[in-house]
Amino acid sequence: MSTITLIATGHQEKGLCNSHELFKIIEQISPEVIFEEIPPGKFEAVYAGTRQESLEVKTIKAYLQKYPDVHHYPVDLDIEQAIEKEIKFEVDGIPIICNHYHPEYNYLDRQMSHWKEFGGFPFLNSDRCSEIILRKKALEKQILNTLRNDKDQRAMDHERLNLAYKRWIDQIDDRENEMLRNIYSYMEQKKYDRALFLVGAAHRKPMQQKIQEYESKESSKLNWTFYNNSNS
Repeated sequence: MSTITLIATGHQEKGLCNSHELFKIIEQISPEVIFEEIPPGKFEAVYAGTRQESLEVKTIKAYLQKYPDVHHYPVDLDIEQAIEKEIKFEVDGIPIICNHYHPEYNYLDRQMSHWKEFGGFPFLNSDRCSEIILRKKALEKQILNTLRNDKDQRAMDHERLNLAYKRWIDQIDDRENEMLRNIYSYMEQKKYDRALFLVGAAHRKPMQQKIQEYESKESSKLNWTFYNNSNS
């Protein structure tokens, strides 16, 4: 059975969460193929250098220079650019609002930033990281719902923000499902022995659950492993 390792990443370099550290981890795994959290419609532009590159792309570019026989594929969902911009414009301010309204959210936000910098990939791939992310999401829903029910003059704006947040959550769910479908499809076609999936840390826990659900319904099976410090 083909083995695929999921590594939770941070998209932007900070402290020990950097391309050098990620390169070392990938080299230890020695994958034949790398699946990336990039939609096909942006893939060529990213690797041509006409779009800003993420930590993952920077690392993969360096890895392919040293190991040119490794394959890599985009597996994310293509979303219409106008819709993506509209939702992003609405939800970008949510962390600022939550930090202002809830001390615990502010504390968790600072914890994530600190441990990403000083804990690097072992932290991003830990249950502790997943717990912080899940708690932050729960607080976001709680805070936005409270504001939506506020009867002051800003209630209409909060209603719109709440709807945008729901669209964003639904979009993430669609993206995760699409990434899984594409990975299983590629693995079925090519029969790689060792694969790697690089995805943002916020997707780690949901992906674990979705993989179990997917394999309970489909005939395709993969040997999934989830990177943690003991893998190194």
